[in-house]
Amino acid sequence: MRWSKVDVDVREIVKKHGLNKYPNVVGYSNKLRNKIKDGREIPIPSIRIYVTRKLPESMLRKDEVIPKEVEGIATDVVEIGKLKKVAAYAERYRPAPCGVSTSRLDENAAGTIGWWVIDEDGNLYLISNNHVWAKENQGQQGDEIVQPGVLDGGTEDDVVAELYDFIPLDFSETGVNHVDVAIATPLDMGNLYTSIMELGGVTGKRDPQLNEVAVKVGRSTGRTQGEVIDDSATVSVDYDTGAANFEDVFLVKSSEVIVKDGDSGSPVLSSDGKFLGLLFAGNEEGTLIVACKQSYIESELQSKLGKKVWVLIANAYPPYQKEVIVEKVYPTTIELQAISLYMSIAMMFMYSVYMSLINISRKMD
Repeated sequence: MRWSKVDVDVREIVKKHGLNKYPNVVGYSNKLRNKIKDGREIPIPSIRIYVTRKLPESMLRKDEVIPKEVEGIATDVVEIGKLKKVAAYAERYRPAPCGVSTSRLDENAAGTIGWWVIDEDGNLYLISNNHVWAKENQGQQGDEIVQPGVLDGGTEDDVVAELYDFIPLDFSETGVNHVDVAIATPLDMGNLYTSIMELGGVTGKRDPQLNEVAVKVGRSTGRTQGEVIDDSATVSVDYDTGAANFEDVFLVKSSEVIVKDGDSGSPVLSSDGKFLGLLFAGNEEGTLIVACKQSYIESELQSKLGKKVWVLIANAYPPYQKEVIVEKVYPTTIELQAISLYMSIAMMFMYSVYMSLINISRKMD
């Protein structure tokens, strides 16, 4: 029997036949996908299985080889590498935009500030990953958040927000996660910027579309982009606490390095500025991004907070990179006197020009 793309519950078939339990398997697509052969798609609807490394059958035992067909549906084994949580913009910025270094004050680490959400009461919150700000479920409300991250030199003088809440990660074998998200309350909006480094603001929001270009900005690799190779995947991601299973996340792939440690929390946008989601993991080669969808970010925060929460839509210019402050330098007394003298001379010059214009105007009259 041959199936159409619309009447197959891939997840049920995968679990029924244990396709996710084979060696090196890290996930699968939740929808039938065209088979990939020699780097190209061919029109054969298949169950796509993601593995850390695709090995020749000769190197595997018979019981380790994924069946070429299950219930009349072809399978397709695709190598994406091992997935793990992920330490360009590592300096101190004021005002601090999104897409730059951040961490907890009590942790020698660095991740990325993602974007903003707003609740029905008009409260604004910054967002990043649970594992960046909430220490994989160990965080407490009020924990201090710094920019840049402590790994990049952040200190108690760089506290810009406090942890408000997070969506707990389920590390149980049967657990299901959709997001890796935490939110923080800004302490002074004057120190923060509703804009993403290099990209600017957000023009809208939606979930990703298969084969579209997705762009991200993160602490370690800055602005990079790739192609959405899967808009609904189930994967297992390694954390310090253990492995966590995620459903209905999306994958972005490139032939170049697009993600490194420290990019966790990076905002992921469409090419026309629509917010798609948050990066929370990548493969060891740095060529594949795993991100949670904006729709789940909204719905799970709404459920946790008990009120409506939306991704903020705020179109703004990209931040000026000259706003970076590498170190805090204060003028000396002599420098202050020089500045004062310079301003006095400038004022006298402007006054003389002004008076000259008045005299010329009177003569013309």
